[in-house]
Amino acid sequence: MVDYLRVSFKTHDVDLILNNVLHLKKEYMEHKESGFYGYIGTYQLDNIKVFYSHDLDVRGTLIELSGGGCRQFETFLKARKITWIDFFGDCKKNGGKFPRLDISIDDKKTYFEIPFLFDKIRNGEAISRFKKTDYNGSLLMEDGEQGGTTLYFGSKKHSEVYFCFYQKNYEQAGKYNKPVEEFGDWNRYELRFKNDRANNVVSEIMTSGNLLHVGKGIIKNYLRFVEKEDDLNRARWKTSHFWEVFLNDVERLQIFTKPQEDFYDKSKRWYMNQAARTRKMIKLVEDTKGISDLENFEDELELNEKQEHMMMVYLARPEEMII
Repeated sequence: MVDYLRVSFKTHDVDLILNNVLHLKKEYMEHKESGFYGYIGTYQLDNIKVFYSHDLDVRGTLIELSGGGCRQFETFLKARKITWIDFFGDCKKNGGKFPRLDISIDDKKTYFEIPFLFDKIRNGEAISRFKKTDYNGSLLMEDGEQGGTTLYFGSKKHSEVYFCFYQKNYEQAGKYNKPVEEFGDWNRYELRFKNDRANNVVSEIMTSGNLLHVGKGIIKNYLRFVEKEDDLNRARWKTSHFWEVFLNDVERLQIFTKPQEDFYDKSKRWYMNQAARTRKMIKLVEDTKGISDLENFEDELELNEKQEHMMMVYLARPEEMII
């Protein structure tokens, strides 16, 4: 399920966003002359929020749906007999960008126990694009019984991709002060995306039409649990059976877009359009006169830091650039 969402629009026309994107009547929205994230005002229907900015603020308008807001908004989608995919289409049609998207997988079959994953990681039997895992667990003071366990993959502050796997039954038991047994087996796997990764995930969801397959495909791309072998190359270790069963036969899904178009190709286009003819003219003159000043000059040139960086990014493989 979609569990958290932010969509930004350059427009300051709040009515356009309410009418053409959310399809909610303005009179049902509470208006506040205050907002968050630097926005100056809010139109709000419980947990469905639309922030607007000053006319001179280029950020325009922002939709924010918290977890509760997503569940509320689904009632409106159902009433209109459409899906999240239709909503994403309305957002894109009106110039929307997605600075944040969270999707969650609720696993009540529990293909594995979260503490068991922690033991696998501690034993070196996890291969991941993430550099580290954070762990959070609890014990009851009365008898030392283990409470809920949470694993975090990636950096919540710095990563554009961040996973959180936790025991939802323990979280709900603590929230409502009830025995954990009342909630049965229940894991939740939250996948959080920002900026380019969030926009790419939305595109994949719209193409696939299957949120679960997209979520599992991304997990498969970032994380693999294996069985320890004598081979020093851990990448050749066999994938654990429980992990194969959980992910089934989904394809690995990469959500990274190589960014060289933004700087290398821009510089190349500038050269081809502006400088190439001048260079050819100089070269023709030098060939006629039998001199090589241009070649000697180019040999002595050094790239600046920005040029070296754009060359490095352009030549790199996506696998080298993913955290």
